[in-house]
Amino acid sequence: MPRWFVLTALISIPLAAIVLIAAFLVARSDEVPVAERRPPPAAGYTTGVGDVVVGDTSPQPADPACPAVAGVRVAGTEADRESLTAGLAAVCSAELEPAVRDLVEDFGAAEGVVRFASFSDTGVDSTASRDEPLILLNARFAVTDPAWIAPLVVHDLVAGGGDPALATTAVAARTAEAEVCGQLFDDARPSRGCQDAQALLDLDDPLAALSESGYR
Repeated sequence: MPRWFVLTALISIPLAAIVLIAAFLVARSDEVPVAERRPPPAAGYTTGVGDVVVGDTSPQPADPACPAVAGVRVAGTEADRESLTAGLAAVCSAELEPAVRDLVEDFGAAEGVVRFASFSDTGVDSTASRDEPLILLNARFAVTDPAWIAPLVVHDLVAGGGDPALATTAVAARTAEAEVCGQLFDDARPSRGCQDAQALLDLDDPLAALSESGYR
């Protein structure tokens, strides 16, 4: 068998695998009803994400862009920390409701940590620990617009600030997320998470849809 054929085959196999995986994930995301794209809490997290893989780098203080995020720490590679810090700066650019701002400030006062992680449920954007001040963002956001991190942080703080198993809390979290999205992004820039948040809120009965997906 010619050597060039073998080399071409070896190169084509991983590329084909990547294309197939990407196509599968996109198709699965489109097929999942919007109310089910953030599952109810599970395994100690505000949003069920399946198995979690988190790095072991020590958190470091983020350079606070405003007093509201003072004390928040970020973890990961230097590039990860830069993206996370930029995402926190975007939080500062949003005009938050007083109750939401209090949650952000409380997170900073507790020296909360924000870092990237891998989820076995790859379609979920983020989640937060129910046992410690920790927000985990889907690792794909390490290579997207850092500002997309801001609505996720706000969402998870609101979800963790109430009972994340309740449909009313889920709606409140999505509402806060959508408000930040609306302030930070024009129609050409919102993330899929922003689109999902607005799509949920645009349903005739978001609470009923969430109840059907497992929320109380």
